[in-house]
Amino acid sequence: MNRLPPLKAMQAFEATARHLSFSRAADELCVTQSAVSHQVRALEEFLGKKLLTRSGKHVSLTYEGDTFYSVLGDCFKRMASVTDHLVGKDRTTLKLMAQTSLASEWLVPRLHEFNALFPEIDTRLDTFVMATTFEASDYDILVGAWPAPEGFVSQKLRDDSWYPVCAPDLYEQLNKADPASLLKYPLYSTEEGADWTLWMQHQGIRTPAAPDIRHFNLALLSTRAAVAGHGIALSNDFVAGSLMAEGKLVPLRELGYSLPWGQYYLHHRTSSHNADQIGTFIDWVSAKVAAE
Repeated sequence: MNRLPPLKAMQAFEATARHLSFSRAADELCVTQSAVSHQVRALEEFLGKKLLTRSGKHVSLTYEGDTFYSVLGDCFKRMASVTDHLVGKDRTTLKLMAQTSLASEWLVPRLHEFNALFPEIDTRLDTFVMATTFEASDYDILVGAWPAPEGFVSQKLRDDSWYPVCAPDLYEQLNKADPASLLKYPLYSTEEGADWTLWMQHQGIRTPAAPDIRHFNLALLSTRAAVAGHGIALSNDFVAGSLMAEGKLVPLRELGYSLPWGQYYLHHRTSSHNADQIGTFIDWVSAKVAAE
């Protein structure tokens, strides 16, 4: 029988390689960071190969470490799947993080469809506005305009356009042939005015008068403020879609543009025991976006 490395050493390495962090691996395994480091060193001594490189708090895999982890991670995932089957666990929980506006206006109203189609997969959804206010490694999937964190891969939901939206009565007052006519009304911004500044540049508008810009911290807030009929917001199909379908907002799509930081992505972990379920969720979201 082939000699295998100690199980504890392999567990410590697998968790460290998956998180690229000794401290997160220690938290997951409920041991000290020094214990994890000791087990990883024991595995390296057993194999006679350097598996990880350490530079301050940064951890990365060597070529040998990446090769060993690609097999070990898959083995652990398979063992977890078989164990769940043998002990009768037939439900998996996916931990989702979505940007607040996208979650509130698009994902939440549709999530029940996913739960109905895949009753064996539970979902736990959290929302945040800024990527710096949560720990990405605590989640399986991130949905938003954030950049991909380390250890995640990405796919764009679609190429999205941002365009002015306003209430029907205000829409009737606009001169649609003249984009500058919008500047007579309050403009609702979620980017300290930068979104409207780029919009005006895109439309070729040069005006000496400072527009009346009202500030909000969420796209869903500026979009819903436009429903009252006193001002105009920049929004998109994900955030304003339901309000437009209800006739509460009218889009000026011909005056839309691509907001550089306004594209939404699905980020998912590159290694997870729930890889199959993550793939199922990504396929479902992609199909919903394509259908709409």
